[in-house]
Amino acid sequence: MSDCPHCDAHLVFHRTDRTLRCHHCGYQAAVPRACPGCGSLDLRPVGKGTQRVEEALAEKYTEARIARIDADSTRRKGAAASRFDSVHAGEVDILVGTQMVTKGHDFQRVTLVAALNPDAGLFTHDPRGPERLFAQLMQAAGRAGRAAPGPTEDETVTPSTPEMLIQTAYPDHPLYRALAAHDYPGFARAELTERERGGMPPFSFQALLRAEHRRTEAVTEFLDQAQDLAAPLARDLGVTVYPPVPASLARVADVHRQQMLLEAPRRAALQRFLAEWRTALAAQRTPVRWAVDVDPLEF
Repeated sequence: MSDCPHCDAHLVFHRTDRTLRCHHCGYQAAVPRACPGCGSLDLRPVGKGTQRVEEALAEKYTEARIARIDADSTRRKGAAASRFDSVHAGEVDILVGTQMVTKGHDFQRVTLVAALNPDAGLFTHDPRGPERLFAQLMQAAGRAGRAAPGPTEDETVTPSTPEMLIQTAYPDHPLYRALAAHDYPGFARAELTERERGGMPPFSFQALLRAEHRRTEAVTEFLDQAQDLAAPLARDLGVTVYPPVPASLARVADVHRQQMLLEAPRRAALQRFLAEWRTALAAQRTPVRWAVDVDPLEF
């Protein structure tokens, strides 16, 4: 795997111009002739990005008109509008795309939607991950049912029934069962029960202190100070202060990022804590860039 020299992330292979790119900082490099680690010439792309899906479909369905809509294929001005126009005009048989395809577009004659390997949304550090996955899949499913073919001149021809296929290693997962049954209320009840047992929002209230700097030592020192300042206030107000941890993407463009989570059973207690704590933080002389995110949606 090729890693970005400036981020804690892998580079992504773009077949169109044969470059390796970082989707976080914009770094790009040519594909090496040999593996930098072992010198092997046997290099091949791995994964299932939209380009590889498009190629596999083209090999399987040689007569089909296939269009791909993603950030890479729509970089040029007007490219996205042109491709969407082709879809609306009925000039596309199979449309391959990322989440951007499912948002706000009403495609006519779409009767089949397939979601490839959405299982990552089931096992995420974000407690709202399953909720987001359910919403995304429901939105994608709406593409198939939004405008199925209407009546034809030949009344014996029955329009295709809209369908959605999901590629998963966990077909019996409660989320997929609820999705198949169109049972959002049941899914929501199960999620709320699980969150209540774990003391997670909306049954608790959270804030996240984010800190970043080019020197990781500076970030660590700042968060240690923040934790020391928080301890007496948290004890008096019943606020839980969790130890600092690296962000989910700990380094972006050579900037190191860490965070510290705070949690309280009552919003009033959290707000009072934050009012005093942020004042104390602001009085610290530090080169670190920091911010407090109340009710964080990303971790």
